[in-house]
Amino acid sequence: MRDVTPGAAIDVALFRLRRIWARPLRPRRAADPHRAVQMSNVMVVHAVHKLNLNVPEVTVGAVAEQLDVDPSTASRLVNDAVGAGFVEREESEVDARRARLRLSPRGRRVLEVVVASRRAYVDSLIADWDEGDREVFARLLTRFAEESVAHPPDLTHLDRLIAEAIAETAVG
Repeated sequence: MRDVTPGAAIDVALFRLRRIWARPLRPRRAADPHRAVQMSNVMVVHAVHKLNLNVPEVTVGAVAEQLDVDPSTASRLVNDAVGAGFVEREESEVDARRARLRLSPRGRRVLEVVVASRRAYVDSLIADWDEGDREVFARLLTRFAEESVAHPPDLTHLDRLIAEAIAETAVG
């Protein structure tokens, strides 16, 4: 299966990048010296931060939507981030049955460090690129990301294709 189209090259590159950005942060430690800071904690910290910029109250449901996970998964992820001391629960001013989430000082600091580290890493990768190439790459990658958010993949179609592929291999 060798495809040399630009779409294929982008697909391979994105898969490789996902492995870099999604790798757990094993060597980093939270307040408990035996507890590693996991990528899921960082994802929740990012989600709570981003949501706090746009909505009056951040809830577990909003985090689920932001992370594109089901509510029970989001609840587990938020509980873990709370347990690690990165996120705090407060009483909701809108609905006493739910909690409002916000970053703790530790969570804000972790967010700052992670973002600064990632940006320094990206800057180091493109340090020897021509300024024009860096600007074009940034513009095109941003455009690509915006398009992917505006037009997400049809996963039900993919599920059907996978089921058909599995059925084909079972027959032959």
